[in-house]
Amino acid sequence: MAVSVLAYATANPGDTSDFERKLSRFDPRRIRRLAILGKTEGNADSNDFSRELALLATTRAIERIGGPALLARTTSLFSTGCEGAYTPFGYLFVDAEEARARRRRPGRPGSGLALGVGRSRSLKAREVGTVAHARIVADTVRKAMRDAGVKAAQVGLAIVKTPVMPHVAAVEEGKAEERRITSHDSKAVGGLGAGIALGEVSGRAVTPARIGADHSLHARRAMVFSGSEVDYVEVLLLGNKPGAGGGLAIHSTQIADVLDARSIKRLLVKAGLRLDRFGEVADSERVAAMLLKVGFAPDGRIRGRRTTILTSHIDHDKHLRAAASGILGSMLGTTEFFISADTIHQAPPGGGLCACIVRRRG
Repeated sequence: MAVSVLAYATANPGDTSDFERKLSRFDPRRIRRLAILGKTEGNADSNDFSRELALLATTRAIERIGGPALLARTTSLFSTGCEGAYTPFGYLFVDAEEARARRRRPGRPGSGLALGVGRSRSLKAREVGTVAHARIVADTVRKAMRDAGVKAAQVGLAIVKTPVMPHVAAVEEGKAEERRITSHDSKAVGGLGAGIALGEVSGRAVTPARIGADHSLHARRAMVFSGSEVDYVEVLLLGNKPGAGGGLAIHSTQIADVLDARSIKRLLVKAGLRLDRFGEVADSERVAAMLLKVGFAPDGRIRGRRTTILTSHIDHDKHLRAAASGILGSMLGTTEFFISADTIHQAPPGGGLCACIVRRRG
């Protein structure tokens, strides 16, 4: 088996023309797992359905190409928000049987990109945002690790989609309960759950009082997204597995803040890429995917200086995505990368996570 990663362009959230061209390169019968990580334009408000439109259009395209059987082996994660110098697009991950075995070249590293997915049962309304929710996330990440055939130490990135309850009047066991679990709350339990599964957070340390409050508890290799369109946890996990084919590898690192270009450059160099004398990537064609998760300190300051992240009428996530797009774009010379904001329990306050998938030489 070998994992391929392809970027596909979109003219609008419902456009799947390039997606279908890229997917049609593969024989659906040889695909073990198919995963989509998409970014749509939109304001991300409750009445913005660009994400739902993209999911619907992509689902129909997969059915046209591979029928219900391929759709059953597919994981689709969409996120809204492309502010700044940022192109709406998607990444297509295809874990497929190679047409013919390839001989490993002498001296070539023995590990390649591995992909695993997991999906939980539907959560009950009373579970969302709780310790039970975090444990369900942990179990789902472990399921994805088993699917990929990797151990926790081999995981480069766990991408977690987790439910929110923006407007809920939950009626369970004859009792009515008004609750509102925000995207921030849902991402918090998602980060803690992933950290438990990856051995970065102690399960005993996750208590109701510490969720969203104790920032010393955080995962180091997880990106968490939330959505009101799902009532379950879904995970797309990427790691480096000995013996895997495909010629790709994933590398990840934590960053100190949204301006921490130095840590990103160190990651790119560690991944085997070359920087020119101006600090730009000289062989950016080897970058198959670039993913960044950024956050901000609780006081809204960056490196001790005041910003308008918390005082502006513009949502703070939009500030961060726009700023980060300039950082990545100036290094890679492109506007095609995946950026998300809010790193609650996924990094120390103000910090974040960067991951890149790189084509190996040789």
